[in-house]
Amino acid sequence: MAANSSPVVISGAGPVGLALAVGLAHHGIRSLVLEDDPALSRHSKAPGIHARTLEVFRAWGVIDRFMAEGEFLRQPQLWVAGMSEPQATVDLSVLADRTAYPGVMLLPQDRTEALLYERLKELGMSEVRFGHRLTSFEAGPAGVTVEVAPPSGASYRLDAEYLVGCDGAHSMVRECLGWHLEGKTYPSRFMLADVRLHDERAELPWPRMAPVPRGLLVGLRLQPQLWRIIATVLPKLDEAHALAPEQIDRHVTALFGPGPFEEVWKSLFHVHCRTSPHFRLGRVLLAGDAAHLNSPAGGQGMNSGIHDAHNLAWKLARALSGGNADALLDSYEAERRPAILTGVDRYTDLLTRAVLWPMPRTRSALAKVVRRALAHPAFVSRVAPRATMLDVHYEHSPLLSGQGPWIGARAPDGELRDADGQGRRLLDLAGREAALLLFDDHRLPAWDRGAIARRLHDLPGLTVHVVLPTDQTAGPGEWRDATGALWNAWRASGSTAALVRPDGHVGWMAERPSESELVNGIRQALGG
Repeated sequence: MAANSSPVVISGAGPVGLALAVGLAHHGIRSLVLEDDPALSRHSKAPGIHARTLEVFRAWGVIDRFMAEGEFLRQPQLWVAGMSEPQATVDLSVLADRTAYPGVMLLPQDRTEALLYERLKELGMSEVRFGHRLTSFEAGPAGVTVEVAPPSGASYRLDAEYLVGCDGAHSMVRECLGWHLEGKTYPSRFMLADVRLHDERAELPWPRMAPVPRGLLVGLRLQPQLWRIIATVLPKLDEAHALAPEQIDRHVTALFGPGPFEEVWKSLFHVHCRTSPHFRLGRVLLAGDAAHLNSPAGGQGMNSGIHDAHNLAWKLARALSGGNADALLDSYEAERRPAILTGVDRYTDLLTRAVLWPMPRTRSALAKVVRRALAHPAFVSRVAPRATMLDVHYEHSPLLSGQGPWIGARAPDGELRDADGQGRRLLDLAGREAALLLFDDHRLPAWDRGAIARRLHDLPGLTVHVVLPTDQTAGPGEWRDATGALWNAWRASGSTAALVRPDGHVGWMAERPSESELVNGIRQALGG
């Protein structure tokens, strides 16, 4: 391949651009990442990492590093400054039967980017060019030519088969496409500040809030001694006064008590709920903030961008290896844009409006109702999948077919055991390769795995797994449901078949399918 060409050029080396490059490398696809800034960001920005994102990191072989560096909370508690007991506890362990990560992780965004970049360098399939800015591009039916401005010297051109804009809210890629983010901007502004506390206040319990007449004032501990402050900015304050040292001091005192602190970083921002009208035009695609901006309430913005990358990586890989490119890449917008509009937007909008509700009494009453509800496991079991982003369900996509309750959804996960008693989680069966699951109870005619394999021999990246009930013994190439929960979760019988895509979503499912129905469903699900 020529020095100035790449299968995929990615604009932006933030968490989404790096995630896409890692995902592509995981599937054996080279990429070139352009980043306007001279180095990775050093700001904490989005610190929350949800369970579904941790599953993605597990698939990419980087989860151990995140678990080692981040603070994983299974039972986050809400503290109010001045109170000696927590005001609410959210027991996310109710998700233990659904995911290996029943909780939420706190890790500064700059560390998320650093860990992804470290993994990218290890994989050796991508180059990141810092200080190189995309200025324009020309896209045609055969490829994309990208104009790049380096830190010094003359601009140069790159040839690529695909271009993906992961270049943030002010995306140059989106601007060149002539698209604008559509939606609304909330009237209130927010301030973020990271501060270091070097005394006993650094050990205070968290997350913590301080009562304010309007809006919110919250403190999160990102790392030992490093705290994030989130505060609503009063309309009368301009940027200089909102970020003035004395204003930060007031917030620190309200949350932690009086004392010295060190300012690390601060920023003022408006909150948006805006989405691009399209995520794809031919060989050019958008992901992350370039495609959608969401309120930070609930911490789903960065996570949803990484999920964009996870969805897109395997589809680009299959398009580049001879798959049906239009069906694969049309499905990216068909799946991810509705997931943002009906999932992330609605959830974060609800939380944002609750925070910004102008009547203190109403907000106080609502807070009491929510605190009582969070004490009940049944309520948490209902809302936690949405909060942790485990409930994303694609409905309209050219790749989806068949009949069954899980088509388009994240595959129900759980523990499996092989013939030697070794354990593995079901979602680990898919990742680099898609997984065909054949549920078999040995009381019905066995699946003819040989015939299926022969019919699918020309479809690369597919493994076949037989899943048995918990009371049966696994043989070669078979897995036993370790707890009995999987068969119940899948609502499977001894003749259920399902295709789990590389992104962990179910692309096809059927009960007692014929061999032809099975083969055709799998081909469609994988763009084959």
